[in-house]
Amino acid sequence: MVARRIPQLLPLNGVRVLELGGHVSAPFCARLLADYGADVIKVEQPGIGDEARRMGPFVGDDPHPDKSIPFLYLNTNKRGVTLDPATTAGARLLAELLGSADVVVENYPPGEKPAPMLETEYLAKHYPTLIVASITAFGQSGPYRNFAATDIVTTAFSGLMYHSGDSDREPLRNALNQSFYVAGINGAVATAAALFRRMATGQGQTIDVSTVECLASHLVQAVPYYSYMGAIKGRRPVRGSGFEELMPARDGYVIPSVQGSQPWSTVAELISEPGLHDERFASGSGRIEYGEEIYDLLIKGLAQWDRKALHQASGERRLVFGMAQDAGDLHECPHLREREFFRTVSHPVAGEVDYPGMGPRLSGMEYEVTRAAPLLGEHNGEIYGDELGRSAEGLAQLRALGAI
Repeated sequence: MVARRIPQLLPLNGVRVLELGGHVSAPFCARLLADYGADVIKVEQPGIGDEARRMGPFVGDDPHPDKSIPFLYLNTNKRGVTLDPATTAGARLLAELLGSADVVVENYPPGEKPAPMLETEYLAKHYPTLIVASITAFGQSGPYRNFAATDIVTTAFSGLMYHSGDSDREPLRNALNQSFYVAGINGAVATAAALFRRMATGQGQTIDVSTVECLASHLVQAVPYYSYMGAIKGRRPVRGSGFEELMPARDGYVIPSVQGSQPWSTVAELISEPGLHDERFASGSGRIEYGEEIYDLLIKGLAQWDRKALHQASGERRLVFGMAQDAGDLHECPHLREREFFRTVSHPVAGEVDYPGMGPRLSGMEYEVTRAAPLLGEHNGEIYGDELGRSAEGLAQLRALGAI
């Protein structure tokens, strides 16, 4: 286990967060707050834990609750306890935790809180300085508030899916539960803003995070197009000139481009396919008119290139080419390695491995993973015993009652 060492200058040092719920959105929101220094206490159901513990893939293909790769990534830098607030003893413990907290992050469906004291009205009345971030699919109000939704549903409802894929095919879903990560990011930003406001007013507030609305707010072109023009922006054309789309190279996929100020001849010389020097392709209108011919020539020319060599050569010519990197490419990427993007995390069950780091960088903050994802109930003794004053006998009794 990585030893706990909290840097003293992290922005959220001194802020305590209770994370309730599970899966992706609330845990990712709380993890971001933990990365910035907050003391996040992850509350899980005794004997069951977060549903993410049962999400694959698993380390070594072993479906163990402490080997879920999504769970391990989502829950670094946190402490973990077990608690059943439906029991009388568990409700008392929860009340004490709420009294010590600055923030609650939860993603229970509206009307399905596991205890009355977690209802928004109760928290606002009894804990007026508490900030409560509630993340759901459709928000806390509206005709869809009680509807359940998976990632494909939220992506479809938001309008984002409609714009993904080719115009002659059905819309495509983005992979890897991205809608819930987007909701978590928005929840963390809103929570930080609410903490800043509390510094001035002393008052807490509730934050209603709708996953669908978070995604819809990212449609920076589609919605204004419709609002101003009454036009519905479609998906990409089936095939154009081959530019600005993924195309096969010798060892993977690349994105050739004509963006920038370089003449067409620079592109043709780089790819080194003689047919691309045809004068018909020198203008933008010509490349549209003869797009099918250019596409076939690009397929032939790009097949002679490896992705990284093409990316390097295009950059030297000030061309905006890209390459599709897989997870192995990212792990070995010299740019990310030089910027020290990855952090090595050691877990007592899952072992030691590199994790992705933090995207933004603050000049006065060095990002660290000071805790691996907690084992189920790992910090019960530390938090309930050392901090809330329960004796060893008291903890044993709480376990016997099913409260922890």
